[in-house]
Amino acid sequence: MITGAPPALRPTRTRARLIRLLGLLLATTLVMLAVSLAAVLNVLGAARTVRDRTTDAVLEVAAARAALSEADQAAIDAFRTGEAKLAGPGQDYANSLAGASQSLAKVAEANQAGAAGTGTLQVVEGLVAAYSGAVGQADAHFRQPGSEVLGVADLWYASRLLHGPDGVLAQLTTLQGLQRAALDDQLEDGMSPGLLPVWLLAPAAAAAVLVGTQWYLWRRFRRRFNLPLLGATALTVGVGVTLAVVLGLQLRLDDVRARTDAVLADRQTGIAATDSAGQTGLATLLARHCDQAAGCGSTVADFVAQPRFAPAAVDEGTVDAGTEAVTAGVRDAADSGGVEYLAPAFSVAALGLIAWGMSRRIDEYRYRA
Repeated sequence: MITGAPPALRPTRTRARLIRLLGLLLATTLVMLAVSLAAVLNVLGAARTVRDRTTDAVLEVAAARAALSEADQAAIDAFRTGEAKLAGPGQDYANSLAGASQSLAKVAEANQAGAAGTGTLQVVEGLVAAYSGAVGQADAHFRQPGSEVLGVADLWYASRLLHGPDGVLAQLTTLQGLQRAALDDQLEDGMSPGLLPVWLLAPAAAAAVLVGTQWYLWRRFRRRFNLPLLGATALTVGVGVTLAVVLGLQLRLDDVRARTDAVLADRQTGIAATDSAGQTGLATLLARHCDQAAGCGSTVADFVAQPRFAPAAVDEGTVDAGTEAVTAGVRDAADSGGVEYLAPAFSVAALGLIAWGMSRRIDEYRYRA
């Protein structure tokens, strides 16, 4: 008796359809895992960089500008009042200059402006050293009898190193703009409210496929619920909620940006008031020591003749409170509470539940001849 080869076994149509559904579920869930993980890491990475470096760089540049303006005013006041004859530029000058140096050191550590920021810092450090040397030379000449005019001229030169078109304060203003631009770039790398629908598209698609699969299984098997798939659906919703929480962290970062700008505005007002007072004092000092007949030259004459408007001074406590608010805000934004682990954990767990729930139905349909 001759027998033929056994017929080849082929999967049933239902089994093939279930396998395709499983592949679709796994694919959408993997996309959800990738998208949610990217969103979470982008926001938290930006928050931690802003917390650890960027806000320090922005605020310390402004603090250095303010300290240098205060140092210049203190030195000018010491020469104008004659105290420099006894104590040189004074302790306020020394303290402010030391504070500026500390702020510049912090900016160097936290610099986010790349090579441009480093180059500007090197220029600033050189100019600050030249400024300090010029003030020291002015002090030495001013104390010598008969050399007061030379000392005032040195002080004028020193002040121009700060206030000139390419002076220290102008360089620091440029550097502050670079650091502030870096802050904007880092915040834009996160999750903006306008992009939330895009980030939520992946979990929404995964949830839709899960619901569609549940409906198909109900129609095909007449079973109302597939508990593993229900669990996967709940976890998918959890991923969406996690992304909404991450958006809240991003909104805190946006609030930090607004608070930082408020501190910078207050700093600028204070710097303008200090500069106005200091330069007015310098003009008075120059006019007092200029030769009554020949004057001090057109450059100094133009400087003395410039109108100066002193804005209302800003309370230093207001600036300090604003700085503390920025620090607290960025710390809160970077404090995720472990949310970065939820989205991947939910996604991986959903993958396991999908594989489990679908395999039970696929196994019911083996092969047919």
